[in-house]
Amino acid sequence: MSLAYDILQYVARVKREPASGSDPRLLDILERKAKEAFEGIVTLTAPASPMTWEVNTIMLGAAQQTNRQSFRFPRPVEIVGFFPTLVILATGGVITPSTDVIAVQMDTDNQNYLTSGEGVSTNAGGRAVPFVTLSAMSVSVPRVVGYKLRNPTPDIGFTFRWKQDVSLGAVYKDVILSLAMYARYL
Repeated sequence: MSLAYDILQYVARVKREPASGSDPRLLDILERKAKEAFEGIVTLTAPASPMTWEVNTIMLGAAQQTNRQSFRFPRPVEIVGFFPTLVILATGGVITPSTDVIAVQMDTDNQNYLTSGEGVSTNAGGRAVPFVTLSAMSVSVPRVVGYKLRNPTPDIGFTFRWKQDVSLGAVYKDVILSLAMYARYL
């Protein structure tokens, strides 16, 4: 349901039962629903977010994946979108990469995954870890997210890897990889 619908239900109840307008339990429920609502972040061209943070790393064409890139927010936030970018360096392999050949694994507090690659086999066989194509994280796909990170100083981590096996040598040119996060405080 939408927040507008919940508010209209609350108003109708208070009109029927005026005493319920000061019921702390009902007010707590309405406050929780307002905090969980997605209204204001559904526009596909400009998610409602006053802040932009970014993680950066150098991704070598000869290394299969990066170390976890950690970012700690100063207080609880809601992330409404991401925007990945690449800057190609003059070193490394012969193929110029794009965000379509890089996968990303995202987690909160180094344990809860926000991405999932379940059902896909890896080069070595077995089940895939929680990586998804990096360009899928862009709001230009179009897609907006509503990740609410409620810890006092939430930590979000990103690990990037090439989708193609590079164990036999540098396939891709080295890149500076950045992932911007559009967010607002909770």
